[in-house]
Amino acid sequence: MPALRMVGATDRKLKELGISLPQRPPPAANYDPYVVSGKYAYVSGQLPMVDGQIAFTGKVGADLSVDEGYQSARLCGLNLISQVKEACDGDLDRVKRVVKLVGFVNCPADFVEQPKVINGASDVMNEVFGSAGRHARSAVGTNTLPFGVATEVEGIFEISASMEYGFDPEPVVDKRGRPLFFTKGMKVEAVDRSFKDIITVATIKDIDGDRILIGFDGWPDNYDYWLNKDDGDFQPPGTCQRANARLSPPNGYVGYFDWGSYLDEEDAVAAPPTIFTSTKVFPTFKGDVSVKFELWHRMEATVGAVPPSPEQQQRDENRANK
Repeated sequence: MPALRMVGATDRKLKELGISLPQRPPPAANYDPYVVSGKYAYVSGQLPMVDGQIAFTGKVGADLSVDEGYQSARLCGLNLISQVKEACDGDLDRVKRVVKLVGFVNCPADFVEQPKVINGASDVMNEVFGSAGRHARSAVGTNTLPFGVATEVEGIFEISASMEYGFDPEPVVDKRGRPLFFTKGMKVEAVDRSFKDIITVATIKDIDGDRILIGFDGWPDNYDYWLNKDDGDFQPPGTCQRANARLSPPNGYVGYFDWGSYLDEEDAVAAPPTIFTSTKVFPTFKGDVSVKFELWHRMEATVGAVPPSPEQQQRDENRANK
């Protein structure tokens, strides 16, 4: 299932945020930088290093300001992500949850703003992993740290099975190779709730329990919305074509849109009909009068390249005959 691993939604998020992960630093003593056990990756304490060089030294509250301590902790957080990416065979989409961070602040005895400092690591987890970045945490003051650094942060991450070397006994795909659950980066068709009469190409941007964050391709984040997994306002690719209804292509998309080509262009995966649980199809759709929607047969339905509609074929023929 290489296509599922090539989605890279988290890597794209890093690019959108303008974040470049530091080069993964080697361990400074006799220990491993991370250990994967069961469904968890335990990452050793990370220092504020960039390309092998320490960026922040000294005591926060004496030699360094709280803001400088925050930036030091943020850099520790980025190094944590760099390590967990290696633990996930380069696939950050396998990170299901940031479980816990423990942060240490090199500071004077009377310094009490350790939480504000370690927020640097916590904030970057929330930025990169969204709701999955929310975590338990400890922020501890200490009189010294290795090499005199300002901060050190360690972390525990819950990760999903590797598609190639899975440890998770629960299957992730069925016998036909189709995913058994929703994952970030999957493509769907969804109702634009800002207008109610538009169905357009969308992406699953985040998952929090039974709730899914839908984002519309080519449109800004302010159009995103959360819905339940059994909500009929989002459906598998091809639903509109099967119902002979209008599907709006991504904003700014040039050329004739078809799902097969678009999935190849985006190196993305279509959410298969078998994982949808809604008994209604686009219940808030207010498009053409008399449009009848066809429910998927969820056991047998497949998603492939979508052929042009009869109307599109006629337009193409008319254009060719001119």
